[in-house]
Formats: sequence, C-alpha cells, structure tokens
Amino acid sequence: MNLAGAEFGTNIQDFSQYNLGDLHRDYTFNSRATVRYFCERGVTAFRIPISWERLQPELRGPLQADYCGNLQLLLSWIAEAKGTAILDLHNYGRYRVYRSGRPIEAVLGETTDGALLLSEDDLADVWRKLAERLSDNPTVIAYGLMNEPHHIAAHVWKRASNRAVAAIRELDPDRWITVCGNEWATAQNFEEVNGPEPWIRDPSNKTIYEAHAYFDADRSGKYELTFDQEAARDPQLSQRPQQVLTPFLSWCRRNGVHGYVGEVGVPKSESRWHELLASGCRLIRDANCAIGYWAAGEWWGDYPLSVQPESLDDPLPIQMAVVCDNMRPSTAN
Repeated sequence: MNLAGAEFGTNIQDFSQYNLGDLHRDYTFNSRATVRYFCERGVTAFRIPISWERLQPELRGPLQADYCGNLQLLLSWIAEAKGTAILDLHNYGRYRVYRSGRPIEAVLGETTDGALLLSEDDLADVWRKLAERLSDNPTVIAYGLMNEPHHIAAHVWKRASNRAVAAIRELDPDRWITVCGNEWATAQNFEEVNGPEPWIRDPSNKTIYEAHAYFDADRSGKYELTFDQEAARDPQLSQRPQQVLTPFLSWCRRNGVHGYVGEVGVPKSESRWHELLASGCRLIRDANCAIGYWAAGEWWGDYPLSVQPESLDDPLPIQMAVVCDNMRPSTAN
C-alpha cells in the first residue's frame, strides 16, 4: 500500500530545489499511529513516495540530513510495527531546478537552452547515495528507481535505469529494485511502450518490473466520470481489469520476470468500482505478482481513492479490505 505525503507540495508553481516547502505545512511523513493502524490490520508493506529535490537539493550533492532523518524515523515506525518499506522516487523522470531566476522542470536526458540539466548519471548518483545510507536497514525491502517516467526517449529511460541499478549494486547486492515502465508505467501499454523483452541487466537478478493500473476511461486514476457514465460509454466496462492488466501480466509471465502493480485504485463511494478492483486483484494474485494500493496518507482529505481511515479505531476502508480479501492465495484446486 502507498503511504503518501512526503512528496506532497511539489506541484506548486514555484517549487524547486531552492524552494522545497516546509515539513508539516507543505508535506508530511504521516505518523506512527497511521503505520500501526495498518500493520495491526494486516497491511504491512508500504510504498513510500519521496521527493528527489528534498532528498538531494543539489544534483550530485549530499543527501539532505533533515529529510533523510524524517524518512528514517518513518522507517523506524514501520520496523516497530513489523512492516516493510519500498522507497519510491516520485519524480516522473524530472527534477525542478532553479535557473535564470525561475524554476524549470528538467527532464531526464533532455536539453534546455542547449544544456543537459538532468542526466542519467544524476539518477545513478542519488541512488548510489541512498543505497549507501540504507543498505543495512532491513525494513527497506526494495528501491523504486522512479515513479511513472514519461515523455522521455525510450533509449534514455532504459539506459538511465540500467545505470541506476548498476550504481545500487556497487553497494547493495541484496535489495530488490523496482523499475517502472516508461510513459506513466501504464499496464495496458507496457509492451507497446517498453518493447517485448526486459531491459535491466542486474547481476543480482533481483529486479521487479513495475506497472500501474487504473480503471477509468483514460487510465489516469482521476475518475472524472461516474460509474454509470463510464458504463454508458463502454458496454464492456466489466472487462476493464482484464483489458488494463493482462498486457503487463502476460509480459511478465512470458519473460519469466517478477511483476509489481505498484499503484491501483478506485473510488470509495461506488461498490461497482470495488467489484472491478476485486477482479483486478485476482488477476494480479493469479499471476504471482504483487500489488500496491494508491493510497493512504493523513493529508488526503476527501480524495476519492483514499484509504486513510476517518478514525484509527475504524475497520479497514472498503478498497483496502477488497484488496486484502482478493489477494489471499486461491483455495481452488
């Protein structure tokens, strides 16, 4: 399950490496109580989105001590509750630099005014430093190289992700590494975008390929239409989990690689979306892949996909209960 918050506040206009926002005002690492709530109810694996700019305010510079300290505090709460964590660099293949008096969104491998502002070596550098800091922390079970890279040349993302894996392996041969597909990691288009074969060369053979799956019409997870509106447009709506997930799950199976659907989510208010979520979970389970629901987090407010409980005495929110019920091993013969 995703526990969002440490990446919040990065989409405002003036956010950059020099204007990172303030903890507890612009972003949060949540609380020990939230971690304990989920672990006590059997949800023990947390994908933790983090901000590259806050983690490393100067490319190739040192990691920021306070941000790392708060991340490690969160990891200690997870360890205390007997949970595990996947770190997720939640930057979409981008980094907000401050240049010529204004914030600029630097894109991996792309030049701006003739200058390469964000390189493949920059990604390798931050992961080398993060692995050095966390390689002896058993709570961290995987490193997520980059959330939903998009509008990046295919060869750039493949080369950059390989360089980051190689950098991690210099210091940490044991940790799993999750690698998103290009173009938003969309499960339905995974092979079309990323090609028919795996691309990571991992000497430890501990790479997990990651895709994301939402069941609204444009697969964005915004769910701007009601279920009835979606059904009126698409009489095959009940088959959407198969349409969205099968291309990625089949790609993993055919190539003999590990797969992870790191984000999947539906609105809490409509039980028919929950039925599609259940169907998708069973497909993921039967393909021996893992899942990460999007998302919990104390700052979501009325976000329709949220599984943050209103009270920490409540049972699991319905979407999370659906995931738990349908990811259990099948008892069918």
